Amino acid sequence: MKNRFLTGCCLLLVLLAHSLVQAQPSVLSVAKWQEDVKALAEQMPKMHRSPYNKVSQQEFDSAVAVLHAQVPKLQDHEIVVGLTRLVAMIGDGHTRLTLPQDMAVAYSRAHSSTPPPADSSLFLNHLPVKLALFDDGLFIREATPELMHLVGAEVLQIGKSTANEALEKVRPVVHYDNEMGFKQLAPTFLVVPEFLAALGIADDVQEVLLKVKTRDGKTTTIALSPIPQFRQVYFVGASEALGIAAPMCQWNRKEKFWLHMLEKEKTLYVQLNESNDKDNESLAAFVAKIERIVTGFPVEKLVLDLRYNPGGNNHLNRSLVLALARSEQINRFGRLYTLIGRETFSAAQMLANDLEYYTNTLFVGEPSGSSPSAYGDSRKMQLPNSKLTIRVSTIYWRDWDGDEKRPWTAPDIPVGYTSTDYLQGRDPVLETVLAMPTTGTVASTMQQVYEQADFRSATWVYFRAVQDARANSEEIIQAEEKFGEYLLQTKKSPEAIAWYSHISNRHKEEAWPLVGLAKALLLSEEPQKATVTLEKAIQLQPANKQAKELLATIKKMPAKG
Repeated sequence: MKNRFLTGCCLLLVLLAHSLVQAQPSVLSVAKWQEDVKALAEQMPKMHRSPYNKVSQQEFDSAVAVLHAQVPKLQDHEIVVGLTRLVAMIGDGHTRLTLPQDMAVAYSRAHSSTPPPADSSLFLNHLPVKLALFDDGLFIREATPELMHLVGAEVLQIGKSTANEALEKVRPVVHYDNEMGFKQLAPTFLVVPEFLAALGIADDVQEVLLKVKTRDGKTTTIALSPIPQFRQVYFVGASEALGIAAPMCQWNRKEKFWLHMLEKEKTLYVQLNESNDKDNESLAAFVAKIERIVTGFPVEKLVLDLRYNPGGNNHLNRSLVLALARSEQINRFGRLYTLIGRETFSAAQMLANDLEYYTNTLFVGEPSGSSPSAYGDSRKMQLPNSKLTIRVSTIYWRDWDGDEKRPWTAPDIPVGYTSTDYLQGRDPVLETVLAMPTTGTVASTMQQVYEQADFRSATWVYFRAVQDARANSEEIIQAEEKFGEYLLQTKKSPEAIAWYSHISNRHKEEAWPLVGLAKALLLSEEPQKATVTLEKAIQLQPANKQAKELLATIKKMPAKG
């Protein structure tokens, strides 16, 4: 992590040093800007819960000194970029300089208003497009109406940088907890022309050249000028540009929470886009509505969509966690699903933490954009002269898991999202959930999760099932046996060895887990260890025919070497 910051800092400082030698600030004097740099350096570390967790104090102080010295040679927007980079060095998703932009068009995760800067000239511009980093590349996701033909175009180059180069050039100024958070936020910086110019991506603030491959496969270069500030404007997405129906997940993105009953699928879809009360309805009242629907209708699945939730008040999560945890009907594997992604952040991440621990939900989608253990609860500070607002994390929220370095909540069932999905109005994540059987056993759920994710995710399903007070002992034993047999049949020897080792410790007085372990050891070509294991099994159960036959087979095997 520190190497990443050092590389990013060096790159940005070099780019700023290459600014026009005659350039200088005009909105504020050199002394005023330097005073702001000093104020940031002094106040932010005092406010932050642990400012030097991701970057050393020496590295931070050195970067401050360089920017302070560079101020006389920089334009105002270049100083803003430099300040943004200093704040981003702290290395968490909540600590950031809130860019002075028209919030009607800019991306923001703030839940409170941001005061304007000291001078309107400090407001940054926005290009007439919005970008998104899909699994298959960087694309124009939305555009102003006159440019709707560009929706769905792949961005190949911005200015003089390829798309990948541009993404890496903005990395030093992006505030994020993990790589998914970077993928969410980086495209939002690539539409701010002042950042593109200051970071050496584009040459001109007033006109940015984009080389794109349009939906029909043609490659062309377009010149984009910033949107006039503070005028009514809206962006067109795939549904309007292509005349297609928007997927359900896009129906009410501006609503804090809403639900829809899919009667044919007997599935209740709940989208929570912000963990806060509405003006006319509390989140607790909304949760009570969910409970009434679940008990009053034949609901076989409940899908909680947190993919577009950047946070809110984590204390309001309690009503939802309690309702889902106590539902006999829904809180079962194969019935309760939580959709997560790169925008699942802050209070939404904390909700995911609680759901992972207290319920039998299966996570579907992408890894979350926040870390389960993370800094948060940012508080605002204003720089004295520019009046730029900085939000600083003041609390460290620790996940229930012992691994504080978990970068994200990983989906039990990973499902990606491509530009083709977007342009076809598809939601492959929800489609995956709707295709999952509702009558799945613990064994079948483990197998499905293993095939789509990994061994750790599958065993985590098992461990949660075992710790459920409603656990059916016969179903648990069946899961232990069936999953072990599946691993052997598919010749997954390392996983089979790990699985049967655990199960043999859980059932110390039974022979069958040891027989399974011996088979796994044979798959791994370890006959001596298999022999010892089978002898232990026979000691426990002298009449175990399978153990005896397998042991006899091993003894007949020719010795190696």
